[in-house]
Amino acid sequence: MEENFDPVARTRANYYTPGSPVQFVCVELLKGEVSGDHAVCLTFKNISRVTLTALEIHFKCKGVDGVILCEDQFEYRDIEVKPGESFGMDDAVFVTQKAITSVDVSLKNVYSGKKVVHLDAIKRVRLPAPRRLSPELQKALEARMNRQGMKYMPQVFENGWYCACGSFHPKEEDTVYCSECGCDRILLQNALNTLLQPEKKEPAPAAEPVCPAQSEPDERTRVIGADPVPPAAPVRPAAPVQDEPTRVVSSFKAEPEAEATRVMPTPKLEKPASFEPVLDRAADDEGTRVIPSTRKEPVRPAEPEDYEEDEPNDARDSVAETLIRWVPPLTAIVCAAIALWGFVYYQFMM
Repeated sequence: MEENFDPVARTRANYYTPGSPVQFVCVELLKGEVSGDHAVCLTFKNISRVTLTALEIHFKCKGVDGVILCEDQFEYRDIEVKPGESFGMDDAVFVTQKAITSVDVSLKNVYSGKKVVHLDAIKRVRLPAPRRLSPELQKALEARMNRQGMKYMPQVFENGWYCACGSFHPKEEDTVYCSECGCDRILLQNALNTLLQPEKKEPAPAAEPVCPAQSEPDERTRVIGADPVPPAAPVRPAAPVQDEPTRVVSSFKAEPEAEATRVMPTPKLEKPASFEPVLDRAADDEGTRVIPSTRKEPVRPAEPEDYEEDEPNDARDSVAETLIRWVPPLTAIVCAAIALWGFVYYQFMM
């Protein structure tokens, strides 16, 4: 009597056998509609370039608390599996009424006609767990790729790559197309990178004071460190620029840090009682303000009105004037004399 079995659970393989022409894909648990028995079905995929005709495996089913319910050999005979095709999902390797919690599968021998590949001595490699996408990113990726089940982050490893559908493709398969969902690995990765770009927002750097452009290379910029100023303290306006030179007074104390050092016509200033003198600070201190100088070039000191400049160069100026007056005519006379002597020499002496 035949009985229908409904799928109960499906789990992907978390390891693979390097160099094998067959990839263990997943294990599926089915439950009978009438008897309630649990059936174990295994799915394999041909990742080679030849047609496979037989496969021998060793499996171990465990129940609650890790108790082994069954450990046996199973053979898939008289099959004809072409490259890229899956098989085994319709054959139950074990049926029991007890609950099954895990299934362990080892590949033994793979046949392609008379050619056989022995896999007993090859150590299996455990696969890293795929990374689950957020629900929002999953919906966006499914909409962009026009496919369902895009639950995982596409990843490329040394021994293969994960598709967004969760299937693993070992390097022996040598393909960029997923055999289960049909996605192109490169297009899938590009689509995901596009969706992740808006989420990679870096925090904006703190605004820094910008020094205004200077009109002359000799102009200096003065940096004054500013400690927190009481909000109620009034800000005194800067004094107008004077025509007299800057005076340096040893007893002068700096003004409050809310304004720049000013040039005053008289050093008779007093320090407000509520402020401390401003110390020299580096340009990178917190709250450092950059104030450009209001002077574009140094102011020359005014000369006293009763000062008369001496003229020590009057004698040299008279000599130069005399030379300028007599040198040209003397030069002309000398040149004329040389030319006349040369003419007479060639006419009468030669």
